Amino acid sequence: MKKVIIIEDETIISFGYRLQLEGLGFDVVGSARSSEEAEALLEQTTPDIIIMDIYLKGEKNGLELAKEIHARSPIPILFLTASTKPEIISAIQDLKGCHYLSKPINSDSLEDVLMRFAQD
Repeated sequence: MKKVIIIEDETIISFGYRLQLEGLGFDVVGSARSSEEAEALLEQTTPDIIIMDIYLKGEKNGLELAKEIHARSPIPILFLTASTKPEIISAIQDLKGCHYLSKPINSDSLEDVLMRFAQD
């Protein structure tokens, strides 16, 4: 079973993702609302996949945090974002090992991307 961490600043959204992921057979091993919480969580556990929002509470946004995570480990990161700004989408596409889905999230699309990550 693949281990997943959710990094999302909205608690209710994070809970919804947890339910979806667990329904797909993933083991959600933790969640964080800010970049600082995420960094502390990643010191305690190494997930197989990270689900992350672009906009987080704390000093860093999701893009900055993803760069730091990938400097240490090539964990696949799936950004779930409501942003449609071309510069944000381009920045995600420039990050190796990252993919994105636009909110609202289609369950089938989420499952397809996560299954591709899980096979790697």
